[in-house]
Amino acid sequence: MVMTASPAKQSKNPFAPGAGTIPKHVVGRRDEFKLLNRALQGIAPSEVQKNGLLEETSMTPLMLTGPCGAGKTLMLDWMQERAQEMGIHAARLAYAKDLSPGEAMERLLDEINGDADNGLLRLLRGSKRASAGTGKGMSWRDIARMYEHALEARLRQGPMVLMMDDAHHYQLDIMGFMLGFAHNLITRRYPLVMLLAGAPDLFSYMISLRTRFFAMSEDIYINLLATEESKEALSDPFTVRGIEVEPEALEMMWGMTDNYPYFVQLVGSEVWKSLPKDGKRRVDAALVKQAEAGISRERSIFYRKIHKEMNDADLTPYALQIAEILLQQSNAQAKFKNIELVLQQKNKDLEPADAREIIDSLQWLGFIWQGDKDYMEAGIPSFFTYLQEMEQDIVK
Repeated sequence: MVMTASPAKQSKNPFAPGAGTIPKHVVGRRDEFKLLNRALQGIAPSEVQKNGLLEETSMTPLMLTGPCGAGKTLMLDWMQERAQEMGIHAARLAYAKDLSPGEAMERLLDEINGDADNGLLRLLRGSKRASAGTGKGMSWRDIARMYEHALEARLRQGPMVLMMDDAHHYQLDIMGFMLGFAHNLITRRYPLVMLLAGAPDLFSYMISLRTRFFAMSEDIYINLLATEESKEALSDPFTVRGIEVEPEALEMMWGMTDNYPYFVQLVGSEVWKSLPKDGKRRVDAALVKQAEAGISRERSIFYRKIHKEMNDADLTPYALQIAEILLQQSNAQAKFKNIELVLQQKNKDLEPADAREIIDSLQWLGFIWQGDKDYMEAGIPSFFTYLQEMEQDIVK
């Protein structure tokens, strides 16, 4: 169905291929968005009783994982906006990789507090400054115990969703404490939802914590879009603005995406930029052909970045081995365990833990993805070809 709209303006490109940017039209992930919305509905202000507690505990903690470029940040942004619309305070902690425990707790305090006028939180800040001024100092564990009371006090004022982005980068002590006190408050029926997001190796990280959170969490794993979702994401931004997308043109556009969310936005963005300024209201094969050079250039830049990260982490030889394993399979899939064993056979110095870490790292880069039933597959099939050609050029 084609909807009419005002003429397209070149300055308002509806596609957003940048990291962490939200496109005007979000498609796919319907089940995942429903789950996030259900979690928020469970702690909506209307569900909070006069004593500040819920009648029943909130939803099981959520754990969102997926490789770089799959759309985790987009989903977190959506949840933050949806929470704010519902009158739920959204506390979001990210980029904690290089923070000391004390700095991480300070950042958490700021997010928990928000704009609330919380006397206890002001007291905590004063206590921290006073201890620093006397030179006695407080251990971060002492501060953390006080933060637990601060979070409880903040929840007394209303519901909250606590989102921890890039969770696999948090120090184990900090994460263990945060999960522990959040879980305690949830079981006591405080209106709190907790969401952790990170790369595929977040699972291994959570196991190392030996926390009940991992066993109890509701897991959301995202990877490639379905073909019909990719085509919808490519065509809808045009059709809702009254711009017809010819079937042949849509097939050409889709053929350059690999169903990879980032490439879907990239292809759509470059085609949009190619729209003529004379008001032409159609995307045809000739227009897509005109955009191909820009798409190819941007894809090559993207490939080079991944290739550099692989080389810097000494992952390229293992990536080539895994590509060979997958390409030998008729369905281009292989069990995680089988890939792990082949890596050990081809590299005698690799321990099982090393092989698992390599696979997790390559997932984070988007080189491979975890599909159904623990099968691994190519994250970006066209990158396999790029990588093999690059390595062959080096050998020559």
